[in-house]
Amino acid sequence: MLRSLFASAMLLPCTLLAQPDAVDHLKNAETAYRSNDLDAALAYADSALRMDDKAPGGYKLRGDIKQRQRDMHGAMMDYVKSEKIEPDNARLYVSRSALHITEGRMKEAMRDVDKALDLDDTDPDAWYNRACANYLGQNNDGALRDLENCLKLRPENADALFLRGVVKGELYKEKDGIADIEAAMKLNPALAGGAMSLGVLLFESKEYEAAIVKFTEVIDAGAEELKEAYYYRGDCYYELKNKELACQSWRESADLGDGDAKFIVRNYCNTDEDKIPKKPVRGRRKMVIEF
Repeated sequence: MLRSLFASAMLLPCTLLAQPDAVDHLKNAETAYRSNDLDAALAYADSALRMDDKAPGGYKLRGDIKQRQRDMHGAMMDYVKSEKIEPDNARLYVSRSALHITEGRMKEAMRDVDKALDLDDTDPDAWYNRACANYLGQNNDGALRDLENCLKLRPENADALFLRGVVKGELYKEKDGIADIEAAMKLNPALAGGAMSLGVLLFESKEYEAAIVKFTEVIDAGAEELKEAYYYRGDCYYELKNKELACQSWRESADLGDGDAKFIVRNYCNTDEDKIPKKPVRGRRKMVIEF
C-alpha cells in the first residue's frame, strides 16, 4: 500500500509537467488561425489568457482572430489590452491600423501605422496599410510612395501591385496601371476586384475590345460589380458604334438599378437616335480595394 502511494507521488510531478501551458495554447491558436479555423483559434486563445493574462502576444493574437471574425469591438478591446502589456510590439499597431481602415478611421489608422514604422520600417505590411490609408484618404501621391516602399521589401505582393495599379490609374497613368494590375493577377488570378479594375483602365485607355473581355469575365462570374460591369461594357460597345450590343448591356445595368443606364435606355436605346443626347458624365470610378 505504501509502495503504491509512493509510486503515485513520484508520478505526480511528471503529470503536472505534461499539462499544456499558456504558451502551448497560444501556439495551437496560431496554427488554427493560420488555417482559418477561427472558432478553434479563439477557443485556444481564450484558454491561454485564462491561464496567463499577460502571456506575450496573447491579446494581440486574440484581437487578430476577432478582427477576422468581424468582431471589431472585441478586437479593439484586445488590442488596447495588448498595448498596455507590449507597447513596443510593432505588429500590434499593424493589426490595429487594419481595423481602423476597415472601419473608415483613416487618421487613427495613420497614427497606428506610423507607430509600427517607427518601431520597424522593414515591415512591408505596415507600408501597405499606410498606402491603403492614404489611398482611402484621397492622397494618391502618398499611397504611391508607400507602395514603392512595400514592393521594395516584398516585390511579389499581389495586393500591393494591384493597389499601385489602381493608384496609377487614378493619377491618369493608365498604361502603367494596367501593367501593375496584370502582374498582380498573374500572382493571384482570384484577386478581388481585379478584372473589373483592369477593365476600367482598359476602357479609359480606349482599348475597348480588351475591356469588353474583362467586363464579360466580371458578368459571367456574377461579381458584386455586376451593375457597373454591364454599364461599362455598354459604353465600350457604344464607342465601337454597336448600338444593339451597347443597349443590351445598358438595359441589363438599368434593370439592376443604374440611374445613368436608365437615362440612356430611355433617351437613346428606345429611340432612333444615333448618339446619346446629353450623355451622362460618369465620374472616374473610385476603384474598390478589399482590405
